[in-house]
Parts: sequence; C-alpha cells; structure tokens
Amino acid sequence: MDTDIALSNAGILTKQEFDESQLVRSASDDGLDRNAFLTLLTSQLQNQNPLDPMKNEAFVAQLAQFSQLEGITNMSTSLEDVADVIRSDRIMSGANLVGKTVFGQTGQITTDGEVASAMEFELPYGADQVEVGIYDPVSGSLIRSIVSGPQTSGTYSMAWDGRRADGVMVPPGSYLVRGNVSVGGNSENVVPATYSRVETVSWNALSSDLNLNLAGGKSIPMASVTRIGAEAERLASESSNSSILGE
Repeated sequence: MDTDIALSNAGILTKQEFDESQLVRSASDDGLDRNAFLTLLTSQLQNQNPLDPMKNEAFVAQLAQFSQLEGITNMSTSLEDVADVIRSDRIMSGANLVGKTVFGQTGQITTDGEVASAMEFELPYGADQVEVGIYDPVSGSLIRSIVSGPQTSGTYSMAWDGRRADGVMVPPGSYLVRGNVSVGGNSENVVPATYSRVETVSWNALSSDLNLNLAGGKSIPMASVTRIGAEAERLASESSNSSILGE
C-alpha cells in the first residue's frame, strides 16, 4: 500500500492504473472525424513557420484529403437514408400480403374443412416412394399418412382432404406436415411446400429481410416464398393421383 502511494505521488502509474487508463482511452478513441481533421489543418496553418510556409502542393493535397473524407461521410449518410427508404418500402409492400395466402416450406398445412389442401414436392431425381405425415400440432400424434408410388423427376403435386385415417374430418386449422422421399434405396426427410395465410409482417434486422408471420404460429422469410395467391383449390382439382386419398 505504501509503495502504491509513493508511486502515485511520484507521477508513476501502477500496472492496474495503466490498464484502466488504456481501457478508457480505447473506449473514447473513435478515430479522427472530419471536424478533427479540419481543426488540425487550421492549427497547422496558424502555427506554420513564416520563413518556411506550407507549399501549395501540400496544402492542396490536404484539402483534397479533406474533400474526399467529406464525400465519403456524405455518401455513407446517403446510403443509410436509401436503406431506410428501401426497408420502409418493403414493409409497406409486405403489408399488402396480410390476409393473403403464400406458398412455401413452412412445415405446416392448413385445412378449412371444405377445400383439399395442396402440397408440392421438388423431385430432381424422381422417387421410388413419397410419404407424407399429417400430425396434431399439440400432441404431435399422427393423424394421417399418405403414401404414393414411383414418381418421375420434376414437381409432384398432391393434396390432403382434411380427413383423419379413419375418414373423420378434422377441425379447421393448421397441422404439422412432414415428408419422406425414397430414391434408390436412400430415404430423405423433406418439407413439402404448402399454403398458409399471412397474419402479420415484421422486419428481420439480422437478415435484412421481411418475415411473414403465418397462421399457426410459423414464420418464414419473404425470400423463401415461391407463390402468392389462393391456388390450393386449383392444384387439388388438377391432381389425379390415387395416392391422395390412400393410406
């Protein structure tokens, strides 16, 4: 303790005091901004040697540096303004989707008890078998299993009629959906694309993208939406696969 007091009186910092001073200095050191640059340039002109003044070339070079710094600062501000405008525009555009249906891989399927709910699989290599499971969102128990046979490559469409395995119609609402595709003896879990209704929209600052908050509690980024509009009825009516109602 006496040694620390003696060092302090002598103007010598202890290691702890030195470390604390460095932390304070680091926290407050944000670099030179344009005002500090202009202050330094003005001070340099005021305190230059009258017998050896700053050469015109050096003065012009420093003014050019200041002008460049000013331009970069203004550009950064302008880009921030543009980003704000784009974000606001995307949010307003997304607001037009509220109440509409979007098509994407949400992991859920919605039924209204009247129209069959469409599903789509992308099968780049075809499939030996496609299986879909519909699950209760609360208990997680299997409600319905739909199995189809070999499929060619491309987009495979199917639909769920909203019934349980025993043929009883389930209450309208959102249910979990999972798919499994078998190709050449290998099995892969996939998420079919389904329709869901948009309830609200929100901005995701981390991904700089618009999030669509769907009925049933799911949320997907706007970039993952492949189709907008109520086309579930058309897709269901166009599908002629017997596996739609098969178990």
